[in-house]
Amino acid sequence: MSAQLSPGKDTGLAGFWVVLIATAFAWAPATFPGYWQALDGFAPLFNAPYAAPMADIALQPDLWRGSGSATFLLTRPLILLGVAPAVAVRSVFIFVFVLGSLGIYFWLRPRLGDRAAGLAGLVYALLPPLLATVYIRGSLSDALVLGLWPLTLAGLAVYVQSRNPAAIGVAVISLLWIWRTQAGLAVFVTLLALAYALWVERDRLASLTIGVTGLAGLLSLLPLRGIQANPPVDFYAHFVYFFQYFSGGWQTAPSIPGWQDGYPFQLGFAGLAFAFVALWLLWLRYRENVDLPLPLVRRSLLFSLAAVSLLVLLTLGPSAFLWKLTGAERLLTWPWQVLLPGLPFVALLAGSLPALNSQLACRGYWAALLALALMSSYPYLTAAFTEYVPPVAPVAVYGTRGEIVLLEATVDESNAGSNDATLKAVWQPVQQPIDFNYNLFFQALRLAANGTDYEVVAQMDQQPLSQRPATSWQPGEVLTATYTLSLPVDPARINLRYYFGYYNWQDGTRLPVNGGPDDKVVLFGE
Repeated sequence: MSAQLSPGKDTGLAGFWVVLIATAFAWAPATFPGYWQALDGFAPLFNAPYAAPMADIALQPDLWRGSGSATFLLTRPLILLGVAPAVAVRSVFIFVFVLGSLGIYFWLRPRLGDRAAGLAGLVYALLPPLLATVYIRGSLSDALVLGLWPLTLAGLAVYVQSRNPAAIGVAVISLLWIWRTQAGLAVFVTLLALAYALWVERDRLASLTIGVTGLAGLLSLLPLRGIQANPPVDFYAHFVYFFQYFSGGWQTAPSIPGWQDGYPFQLGFAGLAFAFVALWLLWLRYRENVDLPLPLVRRSLLFSLAAVSLLVLLTLGPSAFLWKLTGAERLLTWPWQVLLPGLPFVALLAGSLPALNSQLACRGYWAALLALALMSSYPYLTAAFTEYVPPVAPVAVYGTRGEIVLLEATVDESNAGSNDATLKAVWQPVQQPIDFNYNLFFQALRLAANGTDYEVVAQMDQQPLSQRPATSWQPGEVLTATYTLSLPVDPARINLRYYFGYYNWQDGTRLPVNGGPDDKVVLFGE
């Protein structure tokens, strides 16, 4: 047996230090001032300080698609210590990168060796879907799943090898945490973990533990089964075209409707190229029937290939009938989310190169692989930041799908010698590009003669931004505008109230506010 196929001989810690230090390239953007303009907007910041079964501030609470209570378990202690919500949320995102890459390392080190495990851990932290989950989507729940899932695999593998009860405890706690963080992804994670335990580890007790833990996680959600919401986007309009795994997303196909601007669907050069080379090396060994990897390593590689291939197929349009047949579209917001549980297996394939070829385990070649992984991830290590400091909570959320989050709205009546009321509004579109150019309405009302009703004394309706129709707003960007309403009376002499909202100018339908029956925000002058 060649040295490279006997991981036990690779007893160094170089891979461990690479994971600890080099993954800083992945989380460094999270340390920049301000907060990034993500598809989820400031929702993680709004929900971080509060304990609730499901996140419900500027987000639609939903049992399967929504963010569960465990999403913010790590942010609340920091906030109680006086840390700002933005800093607390960014800290957890950083923790996700470190936890996920270390989980990959400890999972693979006993099987592939230190250097292969270190390469895999680095590749995992730099995979474009993980980076996009943080810096483009801003989804704390999905990111936390990607941090806990490798830890589940690590605990499972260590337990099978050593029967250490602490290891299986780590796996159980991590899996239960996933269930209370993002239940839809937890279904796929549990199925993959069970298949991995049965086929790769081939350990009955570990398989039983995973099955029971998954069932316990599902049963723990029964009290929340009434929390349902309509899908925020059309699930079937967001399947991936196969070429997008090898090229840009929106940039290479701007005519394809429904895509989020800038979202990369690639698995990255390191993930794809390293995995292809690893599979080619494995095929050569099978063909020559020499230096075959250990059976456990072979099963791990083949399982990873099968799992990733299946999950990729589920993101493509032809798989739509499977989603409809099983009703699984109820579990996720977008079909390409199903690829996220497969990322540890992409990292396994990519990181196995030093274990399959002894030359690639040498210091120089190994360093070159690490450098390639870092350089190929550079285009994805960017985020659109804003220096805007959001309020503790939004003023309102407009739309049946929560499309527009009103961050600030203040009415100023203090203009000396003028009967004007000036509204300053700050808002943020979230989740997806808005599909209609809504108008806004801004009304001044006074108490009618009957003493109970209110009558409109002045109003305006227009496009929110004259040069930027709503369909051009990018999810996550912060928009600001000022509107001046001419009043027939001096506002200092009469108590006025103001209504502000958005409406469909074709049929007059107003966007609902906070998911309820109301269709406007009531404001008072200052």
